[in-house]
Amino acid sequence: MLWGQQTEIEEKIFVDLTEVMGRTFIHASKIKHAARKRKHHSNFRTLIKLLNNDAYKIESSKPLKNGKLFKYWKNRRRLFSKIDSASIYMTDELWFSVTPERIACFLANFVKACMPNAERILDVFCGGGGNTIQFAMQFPCVYGVDYSIEHIYCTAKNAQSYGVDDRIWLKRGSWKKLVSKQKLSKIKYDCVFGSPPWGGPEYLRNDVYDLEQHLKPMGITKMLKSFLKLSPNVIMFLPRNSDLNQLSRATRKVLGPFAKCKVLYVKENGYMKGIFCMWGECFFNYEPASTENSRRESSEKEELSSENEELSKREKHESTTTTKNNTVDIYDVNG
Repeated sequence: MLWGQQTEIEEKIFVDLTEVMGRTFIHASKIKHAARKRKHHSNFRTLIKLLNNDAYKIESSKPLKNGKLFKYWKNRRRLFSKIDSASIYMTDELWFSVTPERIACFLANFVKACMPNAERILDVFCGGGGNTIQFAMQFPCVYGVDYSIEHIYCTAKNAQSYGVDDRIWLKRGSWKKLVSKQKLSKIKYDCVFGSPPWGGPEYLRNDVYDLEQHLKPMGITKMLKSFLKLSPNVIMFLPRNSDLNQLSRATRKVLGPFAKCKVLYVKENGYMKGIFCMWGECFFNYEPASTENSRRESSEKEELSSENEELSKREKHESTTTTKNNTVDIYDVNG
């Protein structure tokens, strides 16, 4: 095959893929154009209003009117480091549901290290774009899905502020409906990530979080099964008090009796924020690229040794689920 012919074929594949994405997703850099083009649809009429009103823009120096969100506003720079220098957009719900930037950055770098040749990441429940943006820093094509048109709008605007909107495609829709109708199956994703709704700040009221009853919009078993329909490599960000026995049972029920789930406990600013649960051989076979990284990870684990006492109760569950396979680790994103 001549070089010119190969180039033409590559260009045709890219055009075909773009056409598929255009029918399924909205390009974040062209969200205003897409809204006007589809203004006959109620969701896009809402999107036009949001764009015209520059809705949900955060004034970093002014505390929020909602007093219940004050503690989140105090930590606003942990959510988006550019909140003082660029336009950031968030609904009230996003203040307590967006992934802090350091954690999102850590995950994106980790996935890149595990999957250096990956190109397409799907972010389910993209919210305000915390994870979507950091994935776009590492990968050329990132897709974000959310049930809320307000969240889709915030993700697009925040992506523009971070200069990665040209790498992001967005779609509004119910995850249940999108999966059941196979609306997302035309694209091959290298990895599917999801930070499903935990039920708000109330998730910590119970010592153990029930992943089958409280996780939205479906329990952990159905959620895992729906993600695996789109990619063999899956990651979920779940509450730090999640029931690991349920996680183990869901893994074995969906993938078989010998399947494994890698669990990373993630800590920021001295506090445990949640756990990353990973399915896929690439995450189990990951090894640091250099001895420098190895020393850094070793140092991080030494700094976190005191955290083992706080997790003693939970580790009883871990011993019967994932510790046997050396798949439980603790990471401090502060480095």
